[in-house]
Amino acid sequence: MDELIKLRHLVQPRSSDIEVSVGDFIGKGIFELETLRYIKKHNILAVRGNHEDKIIRYHAHRLQNSSAMRLEAEELSFYSALQPEDIAFLSSLPYYLYIGSLSIVHAGVLPSTKLEALSKQDAAKIMRVRFVDSDGNFVHLDCSDPLQHFWWSQLYDGRYGYIVYGHQPFRQVRVDRWSFGIDTGAVYGNRLTALIWEDGRFSWKQVSSKKYCKAKRWM
Repeated sequence: MDELIKLRHLVQPRSSDIEVSVGDFIGKGIFELETLRYIKKHNILAVRGNHEDKIIRYHAHRLQNSSAMRLEAEELSFYSALQPEDIAFLSSLPYYLYIGSLSIVHAGVLPSTKLEALSKQDAAKIMRVRFVDSDGNFVHLDCSDPLQHFWWSQLYDGRYGYIVYGHQPFRQVRVDRWSFGIDTGAVYGNRLTALIWEDGRFSWKQVSSKKYCKAKRWM
């Protein structure tokens, strides 16, 4: 939370600027509720990440009196602290945003992805994709092998402009021909990154972060 405030102070966004979160601003660390409400209070746009989606799906199951879905203890504690307006905000998050020549998604797109006509299965993939096979098919993380599979952006052809995404923590910003991976592992004690896009040119600003939880998978 402190890191987000420091980063915005460093960037100094103007009232005419558009600020966007690439998602997963909940689900890790100890300030997830405060972060959610800070984003909402400051009118920061956001796309839906897999962690936000999990809470939304759990809430839908609760409304349907279904017991088919479970949350971890920390997730359940977070859910229990949510107010109706917090749920409404999370439920309103889109799967993607177009802003000029940029598209913002949480994880990425596959060669078969049609953002303008997402199925439920396609929406789940753009919140979770990392690797694809040689035919461009989604590869589940547990089955992925960097030696035989491709990082999704290696097959992305630029049809949605430049894609800005998160989901996978990198030690440095990942820059490919048509994409920018800006999750630099803030909750793991690395950095919080903001991509600055202005007049077709990009740069980024970063602040160092405290370690709030243990990293599982760096790239």
